[in-house]
Amino acid sequence: MEAHVDQDGNSFGLCDTIADKRESPMEIFAHEEVRARVELELKQIPEPYRTTVVLRDIEGLAYEEIAEVLQISLGTVKSRLIRGRDALKRRLETFVKEMGAEVGGSKPEANHRSPVQSEVEAQS
Repeated sequence: MEAHVDQDGNSFGLCDTIADKRESPMEIFAHEEVRARVELELKQIPEPYRTTVVLRDIEGLAYEEIAEVLQISLGTVKSRLIRGRDALKRRLETFVKEMGAEVGGSKPEANHRSPVQSEVEAQS
């Protein structure tokens, strides 16, 4: 297939002109559904684990900043974060399996993660 050259001398092929690199409506819907479910399940995580997870994984604070804000030790931050993430992961396992089945997935292979699993893990 022949590449097209525009008036500025840039060369690009057919896939560059017709491929839409934005998320599809299905991907947008799936990401929104995952976000809403993570938020719902996160609300069920007991304090103080929920606050620690939110400050680190949603707000992006460093461990040291969380320790300062919550007036707790760095070790306590790490412990709460591990426990909070683990609790969230347990609460979301069934949802991830259901989502995989809905989009035609089967049990993921050990080295392959579905987009939903990646999204969930990114949130935890």
